[in-house]
Amino acid sequence: MHDRSKQYIFLVFRLLIGAIFLWAGMEKILSPFDFSVSIYNYRLFPEPVIGLAAALMPWVEAIAGLCLLTGFNTKGASAITSLLLLVFVGLIIISAVQGLDIDCGCFGAIERKVGIQSILEDFLLFIISATVLLFEKKPIKIYSLFKKY
Repeated sequence: MHDRSKQYIFLVFRLLIGAIFLWAGMEKILSPFDFSVSIYNYRLFPEPVIGLAAALMPWVEAIAGLCLLTGFNTKGASAITSLLLLVFVGLIIISAVQGLDIDCGCFGAIERKVGIQSILEDFLLFIISATVLLFEKKPIKIYSLFKKY
C-alpha cells in the first residue's frame, strides 16, 4: 500500500475518533450534572474526584477530538484518546464484573449500558486511536483536501 493511501486511512481514523470525542465531550460539557451522576454510579471514586473529573474530562475529550479533526498535534491527541479509551474499557469491565446495570455516561443523553458490547466498541476505538498514534507519520491536514493544486 502506498504512503498516500495509508495517509488517507489514517485521516479517516482520525476523523472518526476526533468526531466521537468532540461529540462526547460537548455532550458532557452541556450536561455536567448528568455526567457527574454517571461517574458516581461507577462507585469507584471519592466525591471530590467526581466533581473534578466531571469538570475537566469533557474539555480534555473535546479538545483532543478537535485536534484530531483539524490535524493539530495528532500524536498528543491520539495519545490522550488512546489512554482515555483504555481507562474507559477498564472501568466498564470492572462495572460489568460487579454486575452494575448502569449507563456508561459516554455520550450524555444517549443511553449506553455497561456490558460486553460497550467493552468491544471501546476496545475497537482504542485500536483505531492507537493505530493513529503509533503509525501515522505525516498527518494530512483537513484543510489541505480543499486546496487547489
